[in-house]
This record gives sequence, structure tokens and C-alpha cells, in this order.
Amino acid sequence: MLTRFMKLLKKHHCEFISIDELLSPSTFLNPSKNYVCFTVDDGYEDQTQQLIPVLLAHNAKPTLFVITDLVEGKDLPWDAQIATAVQASLCTELEVGTLGVPGEKWLSLKDKRQARRHLSFHAKRLERNARLQFVEDIKFRLCAKTPIDTSHYTPTNWQRLRELEAEGLKVGSHTCSHSPLSTLSKDDIRAELIASREILEKNLQAPSAVFCYPVGMSEDVDDRAREIVKELGYKGALTSEPGYFVRRSMRENLFDVPRLSLPASLNTAVRYVSWLEKMRAVSA
Repeated sequence: MLTRFMKLLKKHHCEFISIDELLSPSTFLNPSKNYVCFTVDDGYEDQTQQLIPVLLAHNAKPTLFVITDLVEGKDLPWDAQIATAVQASLCTELEVGTLGVPGEKWLSLKDKRQARRHLSFHAKRLERNARLQFVEDIKFRLCAKTPIDTSHYTPTNWQRLRELEAEGLKVGSHTCSHSPLSTLSKDDIRAELIASREILEKNLQAPSAVFCYPVGMSEDVDDRAREIVKELGYKGALTSEPGYFVRRSMRENLFDVPRLSLPASLNTAVRYVSWLEKMRAVSA
């Protein structure tokens, strides 16, 4: 599907641009053109073995924002731990009333995707230590006697990232632990951002000057985080809020840049391209 989507973009004369180029005030954007910018989050092996090579083959100028603890081989991010526990569990329901999860006392696991989202939505609102304890409680209740398969969440490594960087990939910071910044203290926010950038600079030639907020919805980012990102010299920051980037309207708000998810079907991709045409007509 991705290859067909790339061909569709080229058919409609879309021009690829990197996120660093897009947010740079020195980059001239022709109002008569449609620009497409690809960003990928986290840093898993399948992303660097399957997804990124396709984007590079089409000269799409992608940027991968990595969780540095993940690439360093430390524990999986908290949301991946929830996902793998839910997927591995043989339980049909989970008692969540005593865990502070709002709603029913019991959570059905028949729809594992929905259950995972429900648990992650609650977990992301907790402060760091409470979130880590919540994840451990979930894993114990779901998989005390069941092995958890994490093979689908295998991290990439620095050698692979260096190879892809040499081919045109930009790599940026998605923090160390993927903790929502709104749940951290100012000192912890600063520590996460500084440590992740230092690790990137140690292992790569030219990391991206753009930051990507963990989780990234409006409730996951606050003014404290935005100010620290600015203080540390980043040129902009990406959210997960859906939307298009129109530089004239976003010029004063480069630290809340919206994005669109990769379309799940070619029909959706066609609508994306149609929207690009409309955006060009409106902003020209």
C-alpha cells in the first residue's frame, strides 16, 4: 500500500520535503505546489527494515523520531508494555476497579485493541512512578503465568540508523522514555530532552533540529514543555493532533505542528491528495 501511495503522490505532482526544511524560515515554499513531509515515531526494527527504505527509495526525505531508551536496548516504552501484555493474555476480562481506571469494574479483553487503548489512555495521565507501577500491575494481572511475546516490538540499533542516515534519513528526538511531558516535572522534562539529544549527537552525524512530543495529543503537552523545547534550541516540535501545516498560519506556532496519520487504504490516500489540492487553492 505504501508504494502505491507514493506513486499516487508523485502522480499528483506532490513534492517531498523534510521536516527540518519545512520548519526552516529560509526554505522557500512555492504556494502553487503541494508539499508532503514524512515523519515516523519510536524506532522499532520493522520501521527501519521495511518502512524507511521504501520512503528513501522514493526520495521522500523522511525523519524518524526515536525513543533513545528503546534504541539503547533498555526496557520497552510503557505503552508497548501494555500492548504486549494485552496481546499475550489469555484472560477474557481484567479487573480494573482497584487500579483506578474509570468506568466499569471489569474491562473486557475480547477487543484487545480497544482494551489496550483504554488502559493506555488511563496510564498516560498518571505521573511517571504511578504509571510504571500501573504497567507492572497490568502485566502481573494479565500474564503472571503467560510468556509475553515482544518480537513485534524489537528496537532498531544505532548501526542501522547510521546506515539509513547515510542514505538520507534524518533522526530526531522522541525523548528517552516516551513519557507524556505534561506528567513530568520541569526538571524531568529538561533531563529527558537533554539526555536524548546527547545520545543522538553521540551516535549520529547530524540529528534533526526538530523535536517530537511523546504521545503528542493536546493533553500530553503543556506550556512548560514548549518553553523548555524552545530553550534547548529546537526549531520546532511535532504533535499528534491531526491537521495540515500551513506555514503562514503556523509561523508563530512552530512548537505545535499537527500531522496526519498514514492512510490505511488507497481510497483514504486519494482523499488526502484531494485535500492537498483544496489546501493549495485556499492558501495560494
